[in-house]
Amino acid sequence: MLKTNIISEDKDFALFAKHYCDASGNNTPLAHFKRVSIVRVFKNNDGAMLGGYTLNSQQPIRYFDDIPASGKSHFVVSKANDVIETGGLWVKGEVSNFYKGIIYLWSLYDMAKSNKQFIISGAKHPKVAKLQSIIFPNKVYEGPIKNTDYICIFYAKRYYIPIQALLVIYKYWLIDPLKKRLNLIKKQPKI
Repeated sequence: MLKTNIISEDKDFALFAKHYCDASGNNTPLAHFKRVSIVRVFKNNDGAMLGGYTLNSQQPIRYFDDIPASGKSHFVVSKANDVIETGGLWVKGEVSNFYKGIIYLWSLYDMAKSNKQFIISGAKHPKVAKLQSIIFPNKVYEGPIKNTDYICIFYAKRYYIPIQALLVIYKYWLIDPLKKRLNLIKKQPKI
């Protein structure tokens, strides 16, 4: 069973930052996690963190700050007051597909509660960007920024949240469990 809460204590921010860095390789300053609108964690019954994410609707929007001047002409950048930015997502490998789905659905619920019209997300790894492009179908910027050789920043409009929820359910509660069962069947000795 997962328990969830929004963190507010320094020790929890530090632990969240460590887990995020371990999962992503991104060493994000602790001040960033303290500044964003929501840092939500998911814990097991013993209180150990198993996953979490951040959401931010306060200025500045970090992804927009990272975009070079040539990319700031995208119309969604001018709508920064109506944006919720996702980030800091990490989930421990031991978490089952079912609970991964819960974590992602909860993030969509928090996004919907924000009443912002645009959802922004980004990825520093092309493989992650390819996966995110399914959930966030519109590209704001792709290319180098000052701290890394590659980032891809995406957005989706608010009305896309139900579609995102269906994609999460499809992947984590239907496709991935089916693949796991098929692999188990393939590994069984033939009679």
